[in-house]
Amino acid sequence: MKSILPKRKDNSHKGTYGRVGIIAGSRGMTGAPYLSSQAALRVGAGLVYTIVPKFIEDIMCIKLTEAIIKPIEDMGRGNFISKSVVEIMEAIEGLDALALGPGYGVDIDRIYLVERIIKSCKIPMVIDADGINCISHNPDILADNKKDIIITPHPGEMARILGKNTGEIQEKREYYAKYISQKYNIYVVLKGNKTIVTSPEGDIYVNKTGNPGMATAGSGDVLTGMIVGFLGQGLKPFEAAKLGVYLHGLAGDLACKDKGEYSLIASDILEKISESMKK
Repeated sequence: MKSILPKRKDNSHKGTYGRVGIIAGSRGMTGAPYLSSQAALRVGAGLVYTIVPKFIEDIMCIKLTEAIIKPIEDMGRGNFISKSVVEIMEAIEGLDALALGPGYGVDIDRIYLVERIIKSCKIPMVIDADGINCISHNPDILADNKKDIIITPHPGEMARILGKNTGEIQEKREYYAKYISQKYNIYVVLKGNKTIVTSPEGDIYVNKTGNPGMATAGSGDVLTGMIVGFLGQGLKPFEAAKLGVYLHGLAGDLACKDKGEYSLIASDILEKISESMKK
């Protein structure tokens, strides 16, 4: 993992380390875009654009001081709407990597937007949380991708994509992760105890960092930000996914030493990213 970590150059600037976009958030779900954006910055992304519904713009401007907030007109609804598509496409133009889904929500409008983004986007992308739930209504949309895609489902989200139950996924985790990777030519991060990362070529990485304290709201949002942050710095998808998963678990292990498994929360993981990278 140490050899994968992007090197910092003496003669560089913020543009050197990538322009990352994070499409996330909705009314009542402002923590997700915050955690993902901060995580992307903590792993070294040069510029992070947090793309959110206009309704939560003021909250995000208070919560995030280093990210660039890009509000998208939502007609006061507090979530992305189908008419948001033109603004979103303009917002992601010129980016190096994109994350989609944390705190995003699911309805007809947002399903439409996810499908449009997947069909049109030509940069590496991480799809998480409600982005995956939107895809589960039409998983074959993944076959229309124009660029590398990483999905980061927990077992329940994977079950929805495959039309199975969570128990079946847990019994054959490696099999189903590899199956989805190869069927849709994407990369899969199947979260859980010993998170699995698979590639379309059939590679399988089983992670050994992490602990039960990380089973807490927002933990996955941190992971999404870390992976997209590495993508923005130019890592290949399989490397970005492996490194993100490994360091996420290591940060969780470091946080667990301070807080214990019961009291561990996502922001504790976030605060240990820098220490995990130094270690």
